[in-house]
Amino acid sequence: MMAEREMSVDIALGKWRRGEISELDVYRATGVRSVAQLADAHIEMIEADRLAKEDMMMSQDEHEAAEILSQAYDSYGDILREDPERLPDIIKAITENRRRLNSQAAARFNSHRNGRSGCENVVAFPGC
Repeated sequence: MMAEREMSVDIALGKWRRGEISELDVYRATGVRSVAQLADAHIEMIEADRLAKEDMMMSQDEHEAAEILSQAYDSYGDILREDPERLPDIIKAITENRRRLNSQAAARFNSHRNGRSGCENVVAFPGC
């Protein structure tokens, strides 16, 4: 999108507002070529900060729920556009599949730790 920057947009704009650098220096320091790109970069940075703060405030369960919702739309977006009422069923299926895979991975890990191959109790890992 933009060339590698010597200075972030926020820092450059702060220096420009304080009169420490010129408008041209803002463009040079940030690698931005227009006012529109500068505004877009500034908005993008604000949004990234907001998302990072929001992410830090989320619990582990909220993170998992957001990840499952994202997976549902990534994997089944076409179906959900045609029939949005299927979302709860898709989320339930993804959640159950994750639990099953986690359980199988834990069983395999524990069996390896106990000196077995791990294939005795695991169905989802053919080729053990």
